[in-house]
Amino acid sequence: MTHPAPDLWICVKNIEDRWSVWPAALPVPAGWQAESAPAPHADCLARIEALWQDPRPAALKEVMA
Repeated sequence: MTHPAPDLWICVKNIEDRWSVWPAALPVPAGWQAESAPAPHADCLARIEALWQDPRPAALKEVMA
C-alpha cells in the first residue's frame, strides 16, 4: 500500500457539514469523511471555499428552514 506524500492534504467534512483540511498521510479522524483526493494545501482550501458557502452547522440550517 502506498502512502501520500507528507505535503499532501485532503478535504474532510463532518455530519454537521463542517469542512476542514487534513494531512493525507494520516487516517481521517472519527466523525469526519474524506471528500477529495490528496492535493496541495492551497488546492484543498480553494475547494473548500468553493463548496462551503454556508458555514452554519447542519442542525442550525434545519432549525432555521
